[in-house]
Amino acid sequence: MNATATAALPKPSFNPWPYALIAFFITLVSIIGGFVTWSLRQNLELVGPDYYEQEMRFQQRINSVNRTRPLGDQVTIAYEANAIRITLPKEHAAQHVTGTIQLYRPSNSKLDRQLNLLPDPSGQQTLAAKDLEPGLWKVRVAWKFQGEEFFRDTTVIVPSSAR
Repeated sequence: MNATATAALPKPSFNPWPYALIAFFITLVSIIGGFVTWSLRQNLELVGPDYYEQEMRFQQRINSVNRTRPLGDQVTIAYEANAIRITLPKEHAAQHVTGTIQLYRPSNSKLDRQLNLLPDPSGQQTLAAKDLEPGLWKVRVAWKFQGEEFFRDTTVIVPSSAR
């Protein structure tokens, strides 16, 4: 080839694709490396620092439920006529039991409430449901009788007509 033929060839234009592909793969490897580093630093322990105390509280709850089970129909929690009625055995109410009622709303923890258990001499306590949002509520009643703890957990659905 002569000198005039090489001068007539067009100058190759700049092609960004090789540089873009290299930059993409460097970025991808950096992101994956960062994610792997972050994931290796996460605490994956399934046991909490106070696991023994948690286990003891859980076992106490199981024992309370097991003590309540033989009482059967003597312990009831039911929604009736715009109210939640809690019934305890009469012998428990006669000796002034102490305890709590927890109204737990699974869909919104801001609506949760905790009340004192104050049954009348017949063993009943009625809670007005007009202030409760309609929907599913868990009513948890825990009480002490003669030094032993009892527990009953029931789901109650408050209809929209209660308000």
